[in-house]
Amino acid sequence: MAERDAETWKGYAIVMRFSIQKSALMQAIQIVSKAVAVRTTKQVLSGILLEVSNQEIVATAYDMELGIQTRIYASDDNQLTVEQAGSIVLPARYFSEVIRKLPDTVITMQVANNYMTEISTASVEFHLHGIDAEEFPKLPTFVGVQGLQIQASMLDDLIRTTAFATANTEVRPILTGINVQCNHERLTFTATDGLRMATHYVHLTDAPVWQAVIPGKSMLELSKILPTDDSVVELYLTESHSLFVIGDTRFYTRLIDGTYPDTSRIIPTSHKTEITAAGQALLGAIDRAALIARDRDNHMVRMEIQNDTITVSSNSPEIGNVSETITVEQKTGDDLQIAFNARYVLDALRALDAAQVTARFNGTTQAFVIEKTGDQTMLQLISPVLWR
Repeated sequence: MAERDAETWKGYAIVMRFSIQKSALMQAIQIVSKAVAVRTTKQVLSGILLEVSNQEIVATAYDMELGIQTRIYASDDNQLTVEQAGSIVLPARYFSEVIRKLPDTVITMQVANNYMTEISTASVEFHLHGIDAEEFPKLPTFVGVQGLQIQASMLDDLIRTTAFATANTEVRPILTGINVQCNHERLTFTATDGLRMATHYVHLTDAPVWQAVIPGKSMLELSKILPTDDSVVELYLTESHSLFVIGDTRFYTRLIDGTYPDTSRIIPTSHKTEITAAGQALLGAIDRAALIARDRDNHMVRMEIQNDTITVSSNSPEIGNVSETITVEQKTGDDLQIAFNARYVLDALRALDAAQVTARFNGTTQAFVIEKTGDQTMLQLISPVLWR
């Protein structure tokens, strides 16, 4: 290898060199790759920045909207050894594939002053053209910003129960985000696409007062790297960006400008019909009805509440029809017939993940509410479909 090194790097100075276990480097690449720009005219944004210093590697990806940075500290497990500090930007697509396909052993990387990067093991040697690290954009700064702390599992639950209700088109950009509000004692996530709304709050102590709209897509990416335990995540906000600190990883995302609609005004304060039913039984009946409804506009399913039963049905002239009856565990108010988008209600019921749910209605044409029975921290609001 020494002879090959001398030949390959003849005439160029080595400006960075380190060795590390493949698995440790691969894990860091997988974490930050979610922030690599997919379509961009700036080549540097499609790369991963590696900054190597004394017994530490910092990997960063940043597409100017979403940024992820993670650190690897030298340990006996990862066998990180830094011979020469330095930095380089490598094309994410090829860098990731090269590392993934290398043998599970110690990898050595070295960079010459022409940005050529050698990635090698005892038996394999790759060379990739890198980019000057000075061209990589700087991440937002959060100096002196007051933050809050939340358990990772709690944050993941807030995202899981709301992000699906964000808009997936840019017709109203503000609705593609999750409205995050904090008022000392309560952290609330709210999402709506104009036809449905999901909101969920948790109790906190001594949290700052602020509000921001964070892109729903970014929050879904954040949920993929959150630990599943009760480790603490730190959240910071500026006027333009949010920062989530998860152990050795930092997750940055740009906020969405604009005023989020006042969703509190659309939540009904009274109802004409209220039912309580088994969550899985209701979900199953709607899921089966959706098999017939999925090829129709709005995925329309009908529900008839009469006495102590719920009848869920759908029909299609081309496919057929289905009808299923389940028992109402408790009912107050009027009988009701209503139609809705099956996909919206299924999303809501899966988010609630409740053994028992309560639904409240105000007639055939008004939005209705679904909650986990006895738990007011989560609420799903869904607009009905006109029944012709």
